Amino acid sequence: MAVLWLDGVMHILRAFESRGAPTRRVRDWNGRWWGTFGAVDLVPVGNRVLAATPQLLNPFMDAAEIEVTGRNTGQIVLASGFHSHGQAVRRVRNKRGAVSDIWLAGSNLKREGALAAEIARRYAPRRRRRPKASS
Repeated sequence: MAVLWLDGVMHILRAFESRGAPTRRVRDWNGRWWGTFGAVDLVPVGNRVLAATPQLLNPFMDAAEIEVTGRNTGQIVLASGFHSHGQAVRRVRNKRGAVSDIWLAGSNLKREGALAAEIARRYAPRRRRRPKASS
């Protein structure tokens, strides 16, 4: 597996070498976000944001590219067949101004802790009623 992991690392390093460090406009578009289909890493590189798939040995393989169009808006400008080319991306901020959600091509992504809390709230085991003892 080491050869495969090394190949993935080399692709990541190559992306930064060819595109450069993130510009000021995109550098805070980052982090690991969770949704129905698993995790997505937003990785700012140069003047774009890559939507990487951390489950892959090469997370940048087929990564969608997001062009940031505003403080909290963007658009997918390069994507494979399953990454919704042309779709909108937006960040949602909470009352304190921190990014709480990412909407990526119609899918809501949350931070890991927030997703875990939502799953626990929605799918918490329900207490079963014990049958009354018959006399």
